[in-house]
Amino acid sequence: MENFKTAILIAGRVFILFGYLRFITDENGNVNLINYRFTGGILLVISGMFDGTRDLVNRLRSKNSLSAIAVYLGILLFYIGFSIQ
Repeated sequence: MENFKTAILIAGRVFILFGYLRFITDENGNVNLINYRFTGGILLVISGMFDGTRDLVNRLRSKNSLSAIAVYLGILLFYIGFSIQ
């Protein structure tokens, strides 16, 4: 059971990291490390989550909606992983 819990938590981390990195990359897949060195692009992630959630509610398919789904799935997997006894 402990191995299953570890696998769920690792999968949750991967999904959150995937969504986070999709929010802070530009069209070419580059990350401007000079701008995100101290903040980690947290405002860009928050605004992307807001836009992605709005796109999900409106049933639109966009980069932000896919990233928001990945982050929400990662949070759900964290919740499941930490609630397993």
